Amino acid sequence: MGSFVKKANWLLGLLLIGLLFGGYQARAQAFPAVRALGMGGAYTAVADDAGAVFWNPAGLMQIKEQSLVGALVLHPGEADDYETFIGYLEHDTGYGAGALSWYYSRLDPMANPSGISYRETHDFCYSLAKPAAGHVYWGGNIRYHREREPFSNSWQSSWNGDISALAKLSDAVRLGITFRDIRGALNGGEGDAAGGNLLLGLAFQPEKGVIFAVDGYDVLNRLQSRAVRVGAEFQLGGGVALRAGLQKAAETDWKAWTWGAGINLADWRVEYAYLSGDYEGIHTMGIAWRF
Repeated sequence: MGSFVKKANWLLGLLLIGLLFGGYQARAQAFPAVRALGMGGAYTAVADDAGAVFWNPAGLMQIKEQSLVGALVLHPGEADDYETFIGYLEHDTGYGAGALSWYYSRLDPMANPSGISYRETHDFCYSLAKPAAGHVYWGGNIRYHREREPFSNSWQSSWNGDISALAKLSDAVRLGITFRDIRGALNGGEGDAAGGNLLLGLAFQPEKGVIFAVDGYDVLNRLQSRAVRVGAEFQLGGGVALRAGLQKAAETDWKAWTWGAGINLADWRVEYAYLSGDYEGIHTMGIAWRF
């Protein structure tokens, strides 16, 4: 994938400019990155696995090996609604790190006499990360999005993108920033097409295997969903990790606790997270094969 990433450097910049004009803008999906969800979504300054695709693509510069990843999110209730994510991650081989991923969701069920239908979403994403200067990295996503409303036979398609940066301030402290859905922001979109979701994150690693993180979500409040997210991870012996986090809306009473765990099994990594509180009991599971 090294030569592919090299050729894609100019393509990323070209498409990020081209996708800014005209048409419908799709908001970035909450890709089911299980480790990140177990930490309450406080992940913008951590971002050292597949979760970087959504939280901070610049973090892909931190991965050390190739991997294939998959995740599944099961929502509560009797309806058969879920989210899935499949991705391929490539570490930096001299031209930058990258990822190719596909997200699919079947959510928001609606019923009528003919049965139940769902809002379906496909999101195909190419991610690229490069060194900027010293211990500072930049990254970006280009996303092709397709969506269909319940009981509709037609699909809406669009392009969008995200830009991000990650800085290692010291051996123990990292700072992350991500600006999502830049097309909607620069086109002056409103409501669901507003775009411009700014994430700011700080991660502190006092010792190996221990991480504390805090994120500001929708810092500019363009989506009217500003929130604070805090999380922690503790890596134990035998490749076992335990996680916990909290998400709290800044302007409403919305709140959710999250819990997670992971374990290494040879070349495989298995993850689980549970989202309680106002998430009403979402189960997420993920697996990664590193090679």
